[in-house]
Amino acid sequence: MRTAILVTMRRRYADLVRLAYLALDDGAVPSETVLSTARRAVRQSARAGPGASYPQLRHRLALELLTQPPHHRRLRLRRLFVEPASTTPTPLREVLQRSSAHERLVYLLVRLEGLTSPEVAAELGEQLLVNAWDIDRTLADIDDRTDLDPASQQAELQAFDPSLVRLRPPPSFPMTARIALVLTAVVLIAAGSATYERWQNAGRPGDPLVVGDDRWNRHDVPSLDDWPTQGKLGDDRSLLRRAASAWRDDRRDPPLGRVSVMYAGRVDEATVVVMHDTPGTRDAPMVAQYFERPLSKGVESIRRLGNDSGQLIMLGTTWRYLVPPWLSDLAVASPKTPLPVWQPINVRDGVSDPLPWRWFDPDCQNYVVFRSRHKGTGSITQFASHNPEFATPVVWFRDPDPHRDDTGFTGDRNQWNWISALSCGAGIALAETGDLRLGRLWSGSLPDGGGHATLISIDASVPFGAPGMTALLSDDGRLIADRGTTNSDYSAATDTIAGAVWWRSQKRWHLLATGASGVADLKMVGELGNRDARRHGKGTLLFVEGPPVRGKYPRLARLPVVQIVVYEPDGDHSVISPS
Repeated sequence: MRTAILVTMRRRYADLVRLAYLALDDGAVPSETVLSTARRAVRQSARAGPGASYPQLRHRLALELLTQPPHHRRLRLRRLFVEPASTTPTPLREVLQRSSAHERLVYLLVRLEGLTSPEVAAELGEQLLVNAWDIDRTLADIDDRTDLDPASQQAELQAFDPSLVRLRPPPSFPMTARIALVLTAVVLIAAGSATYERWQNAGRPGDPLVVGDDRWNRHDVPSLDDWPTQGKLGDDRSLLRRAASAWRDDRRDPPLGRVSVMYAGRVDEATVVVMHDTPGTRDAPMVAQYFERPLSKGVESIRRLGNDSGQLIMLGTTWRYLVPPWLSDLAVASPKTPLPVWQPINVRDGVSDPLPWRWFDPDCQNYVVFRSRHKGTGSITQFASHNPEFATPVVWFRDPDPHRDDTGFTGDRNQWNWISALSCGAGIALAETGDLRLGRLWSGSLPDGGGHATLISIDASVPFGAPGMTALLSDDGRLIADRGTTNSDYSAATDTIAGAVWWRSQKRWHLLATGASGVADLKMVGELGNRDARRHGKGTLLFVEGPPVRGKYPRLARLPVVQIVVYEPDGDHSVISPS
């Protein structure tokens, strides 16, 4: 009986260590360090008491894995004489290593432990805000990256034996062998700095990933993972290790998953390494910049990207940009000019020539406009700032025909007015936004002699699902009303958008609401009564007189509470408020 209990306890311990090891293994930390951390986590979970069941132990272990500190890496002298036992990961484990820590844990609880998605959500609910849909999406993503069915994945995971991950014990040397070992060490030390440098540049497990030059050419639309390692110091592994280690030690924004190097080289008087992480499908990737100068070194900026296609990245405060190889014909213009004056920018080894600092105008949020040609999507229009931590949103213009793709800047003066209004007219805070989609909702004459104006829709990709807004612009690109609202978001079809905004003339307030060709009808309800829209071209239009402007401070007067009901052809409807 006692033997059976011991066997059961050992089996439980082995199963828990296997779960912890696979959850912690990101490929960036030596295997024996992962194993010791996994064993420590299992010992912590065993404090539940000797009578705890396996599900109770597993639950405590999962919470421990979510809350424990990162791996501790220490240099041991014995590593100079012995190596870890060979633990080449299988393709499935390589996929797991490229996933985030949370994705690995939820995947293992389902595939290795046999729990359902709702059970995993309940298991981790104390420390991780996750639902069954998130877990199913993570499983589907990992399944797509493997060639194994779920049963084969489970069999491979259960066959993994973490006890094989260990340092080979140092051999027991006789006295003559010890003397020979000492002499050998003396010879190695005398070999000088050249030998040390070669050892430093030798590849090691957990090194940051260096991406080849030809990878991005294999895809029609390259992604951030295809960004090749540019710069003349890409083979200096010692430098890359220092950079990756400095980022992993950052307490505010440490990397998730494997670290890849985008650039390593000299920029002006500094050594620069630019890296990105691989967080998986749940988080946007981050880019970190590591600088080494004569009197300082460390990570100087970390920015979360708004998309995965690769963006222009300001290198510190050098006024230079890191440019992905799939962008060509780079040119820049100030958004403050009535028409764009494009200045070609040379790019060498992925780094642009410096831009004059005077081009970054505070009146335009310190942003300039870049134009380039993308390998897969054609012309690209993009905002970029002098601050490496600010967003660099790409601007797309909605085509009036919903069956045609969006375009970049085509040279149209109206489009340039929209760009100027967004940056110089405070149409939107560019530093915090994602990519932008702009579309024309209405263009015509305003009442009370207000002149000609255009109402545009503005939809941002970040945050995901954020409601759209409107901007009412004069013909010279000035913002002439506070921002209004729409029924759209970044993914909405062009012909289904409706928007509304309040505009103030010298005499009174006016409500403007309009809908695209796919909107069946608009109706206003509220304190101004009920009003129906009229057809206007292919869309619908509603102009309603509001209260008169009185007093010294007309903007402080309360506007009537009204809502616009947007009816779709299938009978469905949505409600927007202009204020």
